[in-house]
Amino acid sequence: MANPFRFGQIVSGELFCNRKSEISQITDNLAGGQSIVLYSPRRYGKTSLLYAVSNGLRSNKILVGYVDFFACNSTEKILLAMSRASAKAIVDEMKSFEKFIKSAAHFFNRIRFSIRFDPNDVGSISVLPELSSRATPMDNLSDALSGLNSYLNKNNKRAAIVLDEFQQIIKVDSNLEAEFRTIIQQQDRIAFAFLGSRMHLLKEMFINKNRPFYRAAKIMELGPITTDELAKFIKKRFAKIGISISGQLALRITERVNGHPDYAQRLCSHIFDIIESNTVDEENVEKGVVNMLVSLTPSFRGIFEELPLRESQVMTILAEHGPIGTFTTKLIQPYEMGTPALHKALSNLRLKDLVFKGKDKNYFILDPFLTEWIRMVSKDEGQFSSCG
Repeated sequence: MANPFRFGQIVSGELFCNRKSEISQITDNLAGGQSIVLYSPRRYGKTSLLYAVSNGLRSNKILVGYVDFFACNSTEKILLAMSRASAKAIVDEMKSFEKFIKSAAHFFNRIRFSIRFDPNDVGSISVLPELSSRATPMDNLSDALSGLNSYLNKNNKRAAIVLDEFQQIIKVDSNLEAEFRTIIQQQDRIAFAFLGSRMHLLKEMFINKNRPFYRAAKIMELGPITTDELAKFIKKRFAKIGISISGQLALRITERVNGHPDYAQRLCSHIFDIIESNTVDEENVEKGVVNMLVSLTPSFRGIFEELPLRESQVMTILAEHGPIGTFTTKLIQPYEMGTPALHKALSNLRLKDLVFKGKDKNYFILDPFLTEWIRMVSKDEGQFSSCG
């Protein structure tokens, strides 16, 4: 019997949970030419959501391009990724690689394209861009987008380009931020969706009045999925393979994961692995949580061990006592930590998107299961809270 839950990857169709209002809102904005910034904590399903949005846009005859900057660790890779995305958007609309190659020179002044056949994958064809060696990076970037924009103007079309992990461009070259802004604002037929897993860095690019992208797009926050919708999804996925779960227990799972779609699928996947009957019970859920935390240990340990001493201590305090509005002397005294060191650690943890300050001014660890993992390891190892 196949496991009906998927996590850690882009999901679509019946594996994608709801988000109907978000899909509608984002689709309407991009279709109308309005660029957006979509931010949320990690693994909230931003990429899967935009995948669903892209399908809707294409059905409305809007061209779609997608760029993932995660692995782009050089300016050249960024430019090539942008060029491929523009080219693929046109190829998908033309439904012909050969037709695109014949007409590309009419729209792209500097970048040249050829067809690449993958020798390891029979039938796999892609467009291979070649940047102009005589042009500046900014000129090549401009050509990658203005070429697409020219095609759209000629054919009275619109396009949307998804820029995933957009904050990565700053890491590669701080000058790229201003150059991107200059070029993007010139494309009258292309809307952009800016996504990123570094929530703080991405938001800062668009809300800081001293940054090039200040107010350049509509800022949208992707929140948790409502407990009712997520519970319905969980019941439906279990029912698909003949396993029943009560509405009350499904709701308890959604509350345990705080409406986090990836964690909901992850936890239910672990529950599926251990059930021995056709009904999910409370013991299955608790064992599933433990197994999930064990499976996440390499990831969580990697995060924790990379933290400086003071930051790891603050994380431990928050895991054991949070949310916290005021760090009393009683809380920080065992760590021999002064107020300046505390504030510096909190600031750094917020920049790393590990700690969040809520509207009620209380600090808490953003990832609920990282919190549980720290508690679990602290209890098991005793000295965990003082390691660095």
